[in-house]
Amino acid sequence: MLVGYKRAQCKKVLVINRKGGAGKSTFAIAMASFYAHQNVKTEIIDLDPQGTSHFWGDKTDNVRTTKFLPSSNVPFSLALRLEADTRITVIDSPSNFSQFEMEKYISMVDKIIFPVQPSPIDVHSMLGFIKDLIKSPAFRQNKVELAFVITRCKENKQGTEFIHKVLQHMKYPLLGSMSEDQAYQNMFSEKNSFLISHPELDKELWGRMKQWLDVDMTQPSTQDSETKKMVTPKATTYRSLLKKRY
Repeated sequence: MLVGYKRAQCKKVLVINRKGGAGKSTFAIAMASFYAHQNVKTEIIDLDPQGTSHFWGDKTDNVRTTKFLPSSNVPFSLALRLEADTRITVIDSPSNFSQFEMEKYISMVDKIIFPVQPSPIDVHSMLGFIKDLIKSPAFRQNKVELAFVITRCKENKQGTEFIHKVLQHMKYPLLGSMSEDQAYQNMFSEKNSFLISHPELDKELWGRMKQWLDVDMTQPSTQDSETKKMVTPKATTYRSLLKKRY
């Protein structure tokens, strides 16, 4: 059953970075695959015109995907519907967007994850954007939580240490580092989860992310659902009976 986006009780997470090439879509897909692999009902909303996340999720088990262009005249919250039993919705933002569009994205989520590469250029670009983000009325009013992830890590310890020093001056947590492992690329081409072939890959990062997001991962009881269907009669049944008898 589909429900309106605002009514959906799932955790809504925005993966955002205004700079292209930051590994945003790769992280969004990996995060979705992390939960879907554990049979947690997962959805992806792809706002990027490139449609990378939508392409992956459309053929992946336990993932429902929607592609929505920000240029649409229909409001984000009205156009989208989510499955009622979805536990987490991952929103992959485009790279270029206006301040107005950013406000819309932020107003519709519970948490934001900001992926950044370990380079001075990327960190410099990040600082300007983060300043705009945390000053956003939607960010303040909705009390949205923010965390960082270092992406595309190789052996660049100097770059990683630089980001750590920068983030020490902020009150927002660093969840960890996502390595540039081939398993993440294979995950996209094979349309499955990286955990299938590499269950220990970046284990510390995914463990911290799981704890920070705090998604309800309990499985719905099939037996309870069946019992409810049997015990609770439809209202139309009573109306039809009354018409026949009276």
